[in-house]
Amino acid sequence: MVQKGAKTVKEAASRALALARRGESARALRCAAEALLGAGVEKTVFGRERIELEFKLREVVEAMVLLPEVAAVAPAGRLVYKKGLERKLGQFFDTVATKTEAAAEEAARAAEEAARQEAEGLFQQARQAVNAGEYPAARRLLNAVCERHPERPGVHFESGELLVRAGFPLDALPFFEKAIEVAPRDGRAYIAAADACRDAGEQGRAEKYLKAAIKQVGGTPTAYLAMARMYVAGRKWDKAHDAVKSLLSLEPEHPEAARLMEEILPRVGMDGGAARRSGKPIILDFPKF
Repeated sequence: MVQKGAKTVKEAASRALALARRGESARALRCAAEALLGAGVEKTVFGRERIELEFKLREVVEAMVLLPEVAAVAPAGRLVYKKGLERKLGQFFDTVATKTEAAAEEAARAAEEAARQEAEGLFQQARQAVNAGEYPAARRLLNAVCERHPERPGVHFESGELLVRAGFPLDALPFFEKAIEVAPRDGRAYIAAADACRDAGEQGRAEKYLKAAIKQVGGTPTAYLAMARMYVAGRKWDKAHDAVKSLLSLEPEHPEAARLMEEILPRVGMDGGAARRSGKPIILDFPKF
């Protein structure tokens, strides 16, 4: 153990007391151990300074004894500060800190598993409600799982997808919007929201989501494919043509591109805009990341 000056030992003791008052038992015990082990090898402090140091250490030991983790293994009155026992006391508190940390980690794992099981249960109930045609109940269950378990990865996106599959694309939008708010660089929620708007016949809103996706995460094959489908649904053939060309510029062998082109090419120039047969991909004034 590297020697510690009296000032360093007192600082560790003060941190231990402050942490104990806040209920942070494991960290308090670690600091108490640091102070006691440091004092155990400190041989250069004498006189009044030594008396003050020992008073501080006694105060720390008395505070640690009151912690439930220590009281459970050291009956009241059995653990007191005595000069010369600093090293043993420090090692004891360090051991209790290790056990406290292990117990806290186990409790956290148990809580995480319980939360996972509850979320899975709520999703299962929501799926059952959808299958039974009980759509208001399904929405209530999905709201519940999102409110209780917002930390669950993809919880809002998963909820929105379930409503889309049930045939309620606009009801899914608030969930996709929340997913975007939580993870603005995840393009999936933008695409899902755009598809939901397209399915509901709201082409303008769909286009806004797709442009936001390209702005936030860059042009991807998935974004351009969704854009092409949206423009085909809206019979905007020139824009659909540009979207497919952008898709092909990124993924020349995309399996759906040829089918879309077969539908689009005979109609290019029929949506009131100038025909775009140059074969150039869309040029969008958005940053790509």
